[in-house]
Amino acid sequence: MSNDSFYQDLTPIQDFADISDPSLYTEMPDDWYVAVSDIKNSTELIRNGRYKEVNLVGASTIIAILNHKKNFSIPFIFGGDGACICIPHSLIEQTKESLLGTKKMAMDLYGMELRVGIVPIRYIRERGYNVMVAPCRLSQSFAQAAFSGGGIQFAEECLKNPATTAQFSLESSGAAPAADFSGLECRWKNVPSIHGEIVTLIVQSLGTTDEQKNKTYRDIIRQIGIVYGDDAKCHPLQEQLLTMSLQEKDLLGESGIRSYSKGRLYRIFYRLKIRYGVLLGKFLMWSGYTTKNLNWGTYKKRLIENTDFKKFDDKLRQVLSGSAEQRGRLTGYLETKFRERELVYGIHTASSALITCLLFNYNDEHIHLVDSDDGGYAIAAIQVKEKLARI
Repeated sequence: MSNDSFYQDLTPIQDFADISDPSLYTEMPDDWYVAVSDIKNSTELIRNGRYKEVNLVGASTIIAILNHKKNFSIPFIFGGDGACICIPHSLIEQTKESLLGTKKMAMDLYGMELRVGIVPIRYIRERGYNVMVAPCRLSQSFAQAAFSGGGIQFAEECLKNPATTAQFSLESSGAAPAADFSGLECRWKNVPSIHGEIVTLIVQSLGTTDEQKNKTYRDIIRQIGIVYGDDAKCHPLQEQLLTMSLQEKDLLGESGIRSYSKGRLYRIFYRLKIRYGVLLGKFLMWSGYTTKNLNWGTYKKRLIENTDFKKFDDKLRQVLSGSAEQRGRLTGYLETKFRERELVYGIHTASSALITCLLFNYNDEHIHLVDSDDGGYAIAAIQVKEKLARI
C-alpha cells in the first residue's frame, strides 16, 4: 500500500560502504512519480561563469516541492544543473504548479530554459527499469536518499529525449503558476580547499550483475579512502573556512529568488533582511549563543554533517578536498579500471566549493548541497557520457 510516509518509514543504511548493496533498497510505490528538472544548455552557461546561478535554479526545484511538506520526508537527488524528486500521488498537482513556477522564475530572472516534467514510476517499470530507494545515514539528523534500479536516469532521459519529452514535460497554460522558495538560502562565501583543490567525482559501474556492480563501488569507496583519507580529512567543507558573506554578488541569488514576483518594495525589504540575517548569524555563531533547542556555537559543525558531499543514484557521486597529487593517484586508478571496461567516470576540479542551503529550521531540519565551483557535477556528468560513447 502506498502512503505519503513511505520514505520516512524506511530503515537507513548506516555505513556508506554498503550503498550499492541492492538488498538494502526498497521499491518505490507504484503510484509515486519522479519529478525531473534540468537546465537546457547548462554547459554553455557554465562556460560563461554562471554555475552558481545554474546551481541555485536546480536547487530551487527541490525546495519548491519540499515546501508542500515542510520537511525532508520525500527523497531527492541533486545533480548540479537539475534534480530528481520522488513524490506521492497526493502531491501531483501541487508539484506541477511548483515546477512550472520555478521554470518561469528561471526564465524571468536568469534567461534560463528550465525543462521540467513528471514521470510515473509505473511507466518506468513498464519500460523495464525500477526505482529503488534507501536513506543513507550521514549524520544523526541527516539521511541522504540513495537510488538504484536505473529508473532515475531513465526518468531524466524521458524529459530530454525528443521522442518522449512532449509526453512528460510540463508547459504553463492559463494563470501564471506560483512556487514557494522559502527555505532556500545562499549566504556562504565559496569555500576554498584546505588541501589545494575541490574535486567532484562521478563513477558508474559497467558491471552486468548486481554482484559485479557492488564490488566495483566498494572497491572505489575503499580506494578513495586510501588516497584521500577518512571523511574528516577529505570533506570539502572545513569549519574554520566557512564564512558568511555580506557581498552583493554572493547574496544576490537568494534575494532575487526569494523575492521573485513579490514586488519592488519586498525586494528592497528582503535585501535588507538577508544582510541582517548574515550579521545576526555571524554574531550568534561567534558568541556561541544557546537557546533551548539550538546551540549556535555548533552550527557550522552541524552544517558540515548535514552536507550531501557523497551520494548514490546508480552512480557514485562525491565531492572531495585534496591535493593535485591525490587526484592524480585516484585518476590513475580510475583510468585503469576504465580501460578494463569495469567503469566510466567523470572528474571536475576547482579551487573552491559552493554551498546551497535548504532549511526548515536551524536546529536539525537543514540540508546543504555542495559542489565544486565552475561546473562540478554538471561537467563530470558530461565526461561520463563521453566515456560511455567510447565503449
